[in-house]
Amino acid sequence: MAFITSNRKSLLSSAARVQAPYVKVTIGDYTFGVYDKKTSSPGQVMIQYPNYITSLSIVKVNGQVNQYTLTLTYPVRLGDDPNFFEKVFSSASRSRKIVFSYGDSLSPNFSYKEEEALITGVTQTFNLQAGTIVYTVSAVSSASLAASGCFTFAASEKTRPSDRIKEIFKANTQYGLQDIFTGMKVSDLASFIEGGDKEVDLVTKVNISPLDYIMYLVGCMIPDSSSTSNLSNEMYILTIHDETSLEAQFSDTVSHGPYFTVSKVNSLVKHSDAYELDIGFPSSSIVLAFEVDKKENFAIFYDYNEKLTPEHYVRRINDSGVLEEVYAPQYTSGNDRFMTRPEDIVWFTKMTKFPISATVKIQGLLRPATLMQYVRLNVVFPGGAKHISSGLYIVTAQRDDIGTNGYYTTLSLTRLAE
Repeated sequence: MAFITSNRKSLLSSAARVQAPYVKVTIGDYTFGVYDKKTSSPGQVMIQYPNYITSLSIVKVNGQVNQYTLTLTYPVRLGDDPNFFEKVFSSASRSRKIVFSYGDSLSPNFSYKEEEALITGVTQTFNLQAGTIVYTVSAVSSASLAASGCFTFAASEKTRPSDRIKEIFKANTQYGLQDIFTGMKVSDLASFIEGGDKEVDLVTKVNISPLDYIMYLVGCMIPDSSSTSNLSNEMYILTIHDETSLEAQFSDTVSHGPYFTVSKVNSLVKHSDAYELDIGFPSSSIVLAFEVDKKENFAIFYDYNEKLTPEHYVRRINDSGVLEEVYAPQYTSGNDRFMTRPEDIVWFTKMTKFPISATVKIQGLLRPATLMQYVRLNVVFPGGAKHISSGLYIVTAQRDDIGTNGYYTTLSLTRLAE
Protein backbone atom coordinates (compact mmCIF):
# COMPACT_ATOMS: atom_id res chain seq x y z
CA MET A 1 0.00 0.00 0.00
CA ALA A 2 1.18 3.51 -0.71
CA PHE A 3 1.04 4.74 2.91
CA ILE A 4 3.51 2.13 4.21
CA THR A 5 7.18 3.17 4.13
CA SER A 6 10.30 1.32 5.15
CA ASN A 7 11.36 3.89 7.76
CA ARG A 8 7.96 4.44 9.38
CA LYS A 9 7.79 4.48 13.17
CA SER A 10 4.62 2.57 14.00
CA LEU A 11 2.82 3.18 17.28
CA LEU A 12 1.64 -0.45 17.14
CA SER A 13 5.11 -1.97 16.80
CA SER A 14 6.63 -4.16 19.51
CA ALA A 15 9.02 -1.31 20.34
CA ALA A 16 6.13 1.07 21.16
CA ARG A 17 3.21 -1.14 22.23
CA VAL A 18 3.22 -3.77 24.98
CA GLN A 19 0.68 -6.51 24.28
CA ALA A 20 1.07 -8.30 27.63
CA PRO A 21 2.00 -5.63 30.19
CA TYR A 22 2.09 -5.87 33.96
CA VAL A 23 2.07 -3.15 36.58
CA LYS A 24 4.01 -3.24 39.81
CA VAL A 25 2.78 -0.95 42.59
CA THR A 26 4.95 0.08 45.54
CA ILE A 27 3.26 1.55 48.62
CA GLY A 28 5.66 2.35 51.42
CA ASP A 29 7.62 -0.80 52.25
CA TYR A 30 5.37 -3.14 50.22
CA THR A 31 5.23 -4.10 46.54
CA PHE A 32 2.34 -5.75 44.66
CA GLY A 33 1.53 -6.79 41.14
CA VAL A 34 4.40 -9.16 40.32
CA TYR A 35 5.37 -12.52 41.71
CA ASP A 36 8.80 -12.31 43.32
CA LYS A 37 9.69 -15.99 43.46
CA LYS A 38 12.41 -17.12 45.85
CA THR A 39 13.47 -20.69 46.47
CA SER A 40 13.31 -21.38 50.21
CA SER A 41 14.25 -25.05 49.92
CA PRO A 42 14.72 -27.55 47.10
CA GLY A 43 11.44 -28.02 45.27
CA GLN A 44 9.65 -25.20 47.14
CA VAL A 45 9.05 -21.68 45.86
CA MET A 46 7.93 -18.86 48.17
CA ILE A 47 5.88 -16.02 46.67
CA GLN A 48 6.84 -12.88 48.56
CA TYR A 49 4.69 -10.28 46.79
CA PRO A 50 1.26 -11.63 45.70
CA ASN A 51 -0.76 -9.88 43.02
CA TYR A 52 -3.76 -8.18 44.63
CA ILE A 53 -4.24 -5.66 41.82
CA THR A 54 -7.71 -5.82 40.27
CA SER A 55 -7.60 -2.70 38.10
CA LEU A 56 -5.70 0.51 37.50
CA SER A 57 -6.85 3.61 35.65
CA ILE A 58 -4.50 6.50 34.80
CA VAL A 59 -5.71 9.75 33.24
CA LYS A 60 -3.24 12.33 31.89
CA VAL A 61 -4.36 15.61 30.36
CA ASN A 62 -2.20 18.48 29.19
CA GLY A 63 -2.32 21.36 31.68
CA GLN A 64 -3.65 19.24 34.55
CA VAL A 65 -2.21 17.01 37.25
CA ASN A 66 -2.45 13.31 36.47
CA GLN A 67 -5.10 11.16 38.18
CA TYR A 68 -4.65 7.53 39.33
CA THR A 69 -7.28 5.06 40.56
CA LEU A 70 -6.06 1.68 41.86
CA THR A 71 -8.30 -1.20 42.98
CA LEU A 72 -6.86 -3.93 45.24
CA THR A 73 -8.77 -7.07 46.25
CA TYR A 74 -7.51 -8.82 49.39
CA PRO A 75 -8.94 -12.33 50.02
CA VAL A 76 -8.84 -13.07 53.75
CA ARG A 77 -8.27 -16.78 54.15
CA LEU A 78 -7.96 -18.86 57.32
CA GLY A 79 -4.92 -17.65 59.20
CA ASP A 80 -4.53 -14.42 57.19
CA ASP A 81 -4.32 -11.07 58.91
CA PRO A 82 -7.44 -9.05 58.01
CA ASN A 83 -5.52 -5.86 58.92
CA PHE A 84 -2.66 -6.56 56.50
CA PHE A 85 -3.39 -3.62 54.20
CA GLU A 86 -3.76 -1.29 57.17
CA LYS A 87 -0.09 -2.00 57.81
CA VAL A 88 0.65 -1.41 54.12
CA PHE A 89 -0.97 2.03 54.08
CA SER A 90 0.51 3.03 57.43
CA SER A 91 4.01 2.42 56.03
CA ALA A 92 3.34 5.28 53.60
CA SER A 93 1.54 7.55 56.05
CA ARG A 94 4.37 10.09 56.19
CA SER A 95 5.26 10.44 52.52
CA ARG A 96 1.94 9.24 50.99
CA LYS A 97 4.09 8.16 48.05
CA ILE A 98 2.99 5.46 45.62
CA VAL A 99 5.09 4.30 42.65
CA PHE A 100 3.73 2.61 39.53
CA SER A 101 6.24 0.57 37.50
CA TYR A 102 5.28 -0.69 34.05
CA GLY A 103 6.78 -3.90 32.71
CA ASP A 104 6.49 -6.36 29.83
CA SER A 105 5.60 -9.96 30.63
CA LEU A 106 7.92 -11.07 27.84
CA SER A 107 10.79 -9.27 29.62
CA PRO A 108 9.79 -9.57 33.30
CA ASN A 109 13.04 -8.08 34.63
CA PHE A 110 12.71 -4.87 32.62
CA SER A 111 10.57 -1.88 33.65
CA TYR A 112 10.02 0.53 30.78
CA LYS A 113 8.33 3.29 32.77
CA GLU A 114 8.01 4.46 36.38
CA GLU A 115 5.60 7.07 37.68
CA GLU A 116 5.42 8.62 41.14
CA ALA A 117 2.25 9.96 42.76
CA LEU A 118 0.70 10.93 46.11
CA ILE A 119 -2.14 9.01 47.77
CA THR A 120 -5.14 11.27 48.36
CA GLY A 121 -7.67 8.75 49.64
CA VAL A 122 -8.37 5.09 50.41
CA THR A 123 -11.83 3.52 50.64
CA GLN A 124 -12.66 -0.08 51.53
CA THR A 125 -15.61 -2.35 50.81
CA PHE A 126 -16.28 -5.66 52.60
CA ASN A 127 -17.67 -8.73 50.86
CA LEU A 128 -18.34 -11.09 53.76
CA GLN A 129 -19.77 -13.85 51.55
CA ALA A 130 -16.59 -13.99 49.45
CA GLY A 131 -14.33 -13.17 52.37
CA THR A 132 -12.63 -10.29 50.56
CA ILE A 133 -11.84 -6.65 51.21
CA VAL A 134 -11.71 -4.32 48.21
CA TYR A 135 -9.56 -1.20 48.55
CA THR A 136 -9.85 1.74 46.13
CA VAL A 137 -6.80 3.98 46.22
CA SER A 138 -6.95 7.47 44.69
CA ALA A 139 -3.73 9.30 43.88
CA VAL A 140 -2.58 12.39 42.02
CA SER A 141 0.69 13.74 40.67
CA SER A 142 3.14 14.91 43.28
CA ALA A 143 2.88 18.16 41.32
CA SER A 144 -0.50 18.68 43.01
CA LEU A 145 1.44 20.07 45.98
CA ALA A 146 2.05 23.10 43.79
CA ALA A 147 -1.73 23.60 43.76
CA SER A 148 -1.77 24.18 47.53
CA GLY A 149 -1.37 27.53 49.18
CA CYS A 150 -2.91 30.89 48.29
CA PHE A 151 -0.78 33.73 46.97
CA THR A 152 -1.31 37.12 45.41
CA PHE A 153 0.49 37.73 42.13
CA ALA A 154 0.68 41.40 41.23
CA ALA A 155 -0.22 42.75 37.82
CA SER A 156 2.58 43.63 35.45
CA GLU A 157 2.73 45.42 32.10
CA LYS A 158 4.73 44.45 29.03
CA THR A 159 5.85 41.12 30.49
CA ARG A 160 6.62 37.88 28.72
CA PRO A 161 4.66 35.11 30.50
CA SER A 162 7.50 32.64 29.85
CA ASP A 163 9.91 34.90 31.78
CA ARG A 164 7.39 35.20 34.61
CA ILE A 165 7.12 31.40 34.86
CA LYS A 166 10.89 31.14 35.20
CA GLU A 167 10.92 33.84 37.89
CA ILE A 168 8.31 31.97 39.93
CA PHE A 169 10.19 28.69 39.62
CA LYS A 170 13.46 30.28 40.74
CA ALA A 171 11.81 31.86 43.81
CA ASN A 172 11.92 28.54 45.66
CA THR A 173 11.92 29.99 49.19
CA GLN A 174 8.59 31.66 48.45
CA TYR A 175 6.76 29.11 46.27
CA GLY A 176 8.73 25.85 46.71
CA LEU A 177 8.35 24.63 43.12
CA GLN A 178 11.90 23.29 42.96
CA ASP A 179 11.11 20.97 45.89
CA ILE A 180 8.13 19.58 43.96
CA PHE A 181 9.49 19.41 40.41
CA THR A 182 12.80 17.87 41.42
CA GLY A 183 13.57 16.77 37.87
CA MET A 184 14.16 20.33 36.67
CA LYS A 185 17.46 22.18 36.90
CA VAL A 186 17.27 25.92 37.48
CA SER A 187 20.37 26.50 35.37
CA ASP A 188 18.66 25.28 32.17
CA LEU A 189 14.95 26.16 32.37
CA ALA A 190 14.96 26.98 28.65
CA SER A 191 14.94 23.21 27.99
CA PHE A 192 11.57 22.98 29.73
CA ILE A 193 9.92 26.38 29.16
CA GLU A 194 9.93 27.45 25.53
CA GLY A 195 10.07 31.17 24.83
CA GLY A 196 9.29 33.26 21.77
CA ASP A 197 6.13 34.77 23.26
CA LYS A 198 4.96 38.38 23.14
CA GLU A 199 5.06 40.91 25.95
CA VAL A 200 1.54 41.23 27.35
CA ASP A 201 -0.22 42.91 30.27
CA LEU A 202 -0.86 40.49 33.14
CA VAL A 203 -3.67 41.15 35.60
CA THR A 204 -3.52 40.71 39.37
CA LYS A 205 -4.40 37.23 40.62
CA VAL A 206 -5.56 36.92 44.24
CA ASN A 207 -5.77 33.75 46.39
CA ILE A 208 -4.36 31.48 43.71
CA SER A 209 -1.85 28.64 43.89
CA PRO A 210 1.49 28.71 42.04
CA LEU A 211 0.39 25.91 39.69
CA ASP A 212 -2.89 27.65 38.84
CA TYR A 213 -0.98 30.87 38.18
CA ILE A 214 1.42 29.05 35.85
CA MET A 215 -1.60 27.66 33.98
CA TYR A 216 -2.93 31.23 33.67
CA LEU A 217 0.45 32.42 32.36
CA VAL A 218 0.58 29.65 29.73
CA GLY A 219 -2.90 30.70 28.66
CA CYS A 220 -1.55 34.23 28.09
CA MET A 221 1.42 33.16 25.95
CA ILE A 222 0.94 34.63 22.47
CA PRO A 223 3.61 33.74 19.87
CA ASP A 224 5.65 36.58 18.37
CA SER A 225 4.27 35.59 14.97
CA SER A 226 0.71 36.53 16.00
CA SER A 227 -0.84 39.89 15.18
CA THR A 228 -4.25 41.55 15.47
CA SER A 229 -4.81 41.04 11.74
CA ASN A 230 -3.47 37.49 11.52
CA LEU A 231 -3.84 34.86 14.21
CA SER A 232 -0.76 32.71 14.70
CA ASN A 233 -0.71 29.03 13.80
CA GLU A 234 1.16 28.37 17.04
CA MET A 235 0.10 27.88 20.64
CA TYR A 236 1.70 26.86 23.94
CA ILE A 237 0.77 23.80 26.01
CA LEU A 238 1.65 22.91 29.61
CA THR A 239 2.40 19.24 30.33
CA ILE A 240 3.14 17.71 33.74
CA HIS A 241 5.33 14.58 33.78
CA ASP A 242 5.28 12.07 36.65
CA GLU A 243 7.69 9.72 34.87
CA THR A 244 10.87 9.32 36.88
CA SER A 245 12.40 7.38 33.99
CA LEU A 246 13.62 10.09 31.66
CA GLU A 247 12.71 10.85 28.08
CA ALA A 248 15.66 11.04 25.70
CA GLN A 249 15.31 14.74 24.92
CA PHE A 250 15.73 15.62 28.62
CA SER A 251 18.31 12.98 29.61
CA ASP A 252 21.10 15.56 29.88
CA THR A 253 19.15 18.20 31.79
CA VAL A 254 16.69 16.29 33.99
CA SER A 255 17.63 14.70 37.27
CA HIS A 256 15.51 12.00 38.89
CA GLY A 257 12.02 13.33 39.62
CA PRO A 258 8.85 14.97 38.23
CA TYR A 259 9.00 17.93 35.86
CA PHE A 260 6.78 20.08 33.65
CA THR A 261 7.21 21.47 30.15
CA VAL A 262 5.76 24.42 28.25
CA SER A 263 5.96 23.57 24.55
CA LYS A 264 5.00 25.42 21.39
CA VAL A 265 2.82 23.63 18.83
CA ASN A 266 2.53 24.75 15.21
CA SER A 267 -0.51 23.61 13.27
CA LEU A 268 1.33 23.87 9.93
CA VAL A 269 4.70 22.24 10.63
CA LYS A 270 5.21 18.76 9.18
CA HIS A 271 6.83 16.16 11.42
CA SER A 272 8.52 13.38 9.47
CA ASP A 273 9.50 11.62 12.72
CA ALA A 274 5.90 11.28 13.96
CA TYR A 275 4.56 7.89 15.04
CA GLU A 276 2.36 6.15 12.47
CA LEU A 277 -0.96 4.60 13.47
CA ASP A 278 -3.03 2.55 11.01
CA ILE A 279 -6.75 2.59 11.77
CA GLY A 280 -9.18 0.14 10.19
CA PHE A 281 -7.68 -2.24 7.68
CA PRO A 282 -5.43 -4.09 8.54
CA SER A 283 -5.23 -3.20 12.26
CA SER A 284 -8.91 -3.41 13.23
CA SER A 285 -8.18 -6.01 15.94
CA ILE A 286 -5.73 -3.65 17.69
CA VAL A 287 -7.36 -0.24 17.22
CA LEU A 288 -10.72 -0.85 18.85
CA ALA A 289 -12.40 2.55 18.45
CA PHE A 290 -11.92 5.80 16.55
CA GLU A 291 -14.03 8.97 16.71
CA VAL A 292 -13.64 12.42 15.15
CA ASP A 293 -15.07 15.59 16.65
CA LYS A 294 -15.17 18.71 14.46
CA LYS A 295 -15.50 22.20 15.95
CA GLU A 296 -16.01 24.04 12.69
CA ASN A 297 -18.53 26.61 13.91
CA PHE A 298 -15.90 28.85 15.48
CA ALA A 299 -13.72 28.79 12.37
CA ILE A 300 -16.72 29.61 10.16
CA PHE A 301 -17.75 32.43 12.48
CA TYR A 302 -14.23 33.87 12.45
CA ASP A 303 -13.97 33.93 8.64
CA TYR A 304 -17.48 35.35 8.26
CA ASN A 305 -16.86 37.96 10.94
CA GLU A 306 -13.67 39.10 9.21
CA LYS A 307 -15.57 39.68 5.97
CA LEU A 308 -17.98 41.98 7.79
CA THR A 309 -14.98 44.14 8.88
CA PRO A 310 -16.53 45.10 12.25
CA GLU A 311 -15.10 47.80 14.47
CA HIS A 312 -12.08 46.06 16.05
CA TYR A 313 -11.16 48.95 18.29
CA VAL A 314 -13.42 50.44 20.96
CA ARG A 315 -13.03 53.46 23.20
CA ARG A 316 -13.25 52.98 26.96
CA ILE A 317 -12.13 54.66 30.16
CA ASN A 318 -9.29 52.72 31.78
CA ASP A 319 -8.60 52.26 35.49
CA SER A 320 -6.72 55.56 35.58
CA GLY A 321 -9.71 57.51 34.27
CA VAL A 322 -8.13 58.11 30.88
CA LEU A 323 -9.96 57.57 27.60
CA GLU A 324 -8.19 54.90 25.58
CA GLU A 325 -8.68 52.92 22.38
CA VAL A 326 -8.21 49.16 22.78
CA TYR A 327 -8.34 46.18 20.43
CA ALA A 328 -11.66 44.42 21.06
CA PRO A 329 -13.22 42.46 18.18
CA GLN A 330 -16.68 41.28 19.09
CA TYR A 331 -15.84 37.57 19.10
CA THR A 332 -13.23 37.88 21.92
CA SER A 333 -14.34 40.91 23.93
CA GLY A 334 -17.46 39.52 25.59
CA ASN A 335 -16.07 39.80 29.12
CA ASP A 336 -16.44 42.11 32.10
CA ARG A 337 -13.75 44.47 30.76
CA PHE A 338 -15.10 44.62 27.18
CA MET A 339 -11.63 44.18 25.73
CA THR A 340 -9.58 41.36 24.24
CA ARG A 341 -7.29 39.87 26.88
CA PRO A 342 -4.23 37.71 26.10
CA GLU A 343 -6.02 34.58 27.26
CA ASP A 344 -8.94 35.39 24.90
CA ILE A 345 -6.59 35.45 21.90
CA VAL A 346 -5.05 32.10 22.93
CA TRP A 347 -8.50 30.56 23.41
CA PHE A 348 -9.68 31.73 20.00
CA THR A 349 -6.50 30.41 18.36
CA LYS A 350 -7.32 26.97 19.77
CA MET A 351 -10.84 27.14 18.37
CA THR A 352 -9.93 28.34 14.86
CA LYS A 353 -6.46 26.96 14.14
CA PHE A 354 -6.89 23.58 15.88
CA PRO A 355 -10.59 22.85 15.17
CA ILE A 356 -10.61 19.05 14.83
CA SER A 357 -10.06 16.54 17.63
CA ALA A 358 -10.22 12.74 17.68
CA THR A 359 -10.15 9.82 20.11
CA VAL A 360 -8.42 6.46 19.54
CA LYS A 361 -8.66 3.36 21.73
CA ILE A 362 -5.80 0.85 21.40
CA GLN A 363 -5.42 -2.64 22.81
CA GLY A 364 -2.31 -2.87 24.99
CA LEU A 365 -0.20 -0.18 26.68
CA LEU A 366 2.26 2.22 25.09
CA ARG A 367 5.93 2.38 26.07
CA PRO A 368 6.66 6.03 25.17
CA ALA A 369 5.22 8.95 27.14
CA THR A 370 2.77 10.10 24.48
CA LEU A 371 1.60 13.51 25.75
CA MET A 372 2.71 16.14 23.23
CA GLN A 373 3.87 13.41 20.82
CA TYR A 374 2.98 13.66 17.14
CA VAL A 375 0.99 10.81 15.60
CA ARG A 376 0.13 10.38 11.92
CA LEU A 377 -3.20 8.57 11.50
CA ASN A 378 -3.84 6.43 8.42
CA VAL A 379 -7.60 5.75 8.42
CA VAL A 380 -7.77 3.00 5.78
CA PHE A 381 -10.65 0.88 4.54
CA PRO A 382 -10.44 -2.45 2.66
CA GLY A 383 -8.87 -1.85 -0.72
CA GLY A 384 -6.48 0.80 0.59
CA ALA A 385 -8.86 3.79 0.36
CA LYS A 386 -7.96 6.52 2.87
CA HIS A 387 -10.52 8.56 4.79
CA ILE A 388 -10.17 12.35 4.88
CA SER A 389 -9.61 12.23 8.66
CA SER A 390 -6.13 10.79 8.01
CA GLY A 391 -3.33 13.19 8.85
CA LEU A 392 -1.03 14.55 11.53
CA TYR A 393 -2.28 14.86 15.11
CA ILE A 394 -0.80 15.75 18.49
CA VAL A 395 -1.66 13.84 21.69
CA THR A 396 -3.41 16.04 24.28
CA ALA A 397 -4.60 13.38 26.73
CA GLN A 398 -3.95 9.72 27.55
CA ARG A 399 -5.91 7.21 29.60
CA ASP A 400 -4.51 3.78 30.55
CA ASP A 401 -6.96 1.13 31.78
CA ILE A 402 -5.63 -2.11 33.24
CA GLY A 403 -7.88 -4.83 34.61
CA THR A 404 -9.31 -8.30 34.29
CA ASN A 405 -10.94 -7.31 30.98
CA GLY A 406 -7.62 -6.45 29.38
CA TYR A 407 -5.22 -3.57 28.84
CA TYR A 408 -6.24 -0.49 26.87
CA THR A 409 -4.86 2.95 26.04
CA THR A 410 -7.18 5.78 24.95
CA LEU A 411 -5.58 8.79 23.27
CA SER A 412 -7.21 12.20 22.74
CA LEU A 413 -5.77 13.92 19.65
CA THR A 414 -5.86 17.35 18.03
CA ARG A 415 -5.52 17.63 14.23
CA LEU A 416 -2.69 19.72 12.73
CA ALA A 417 -2.94 21.16 9.23
CA GLU A 418 -0.57 19.87 6.52
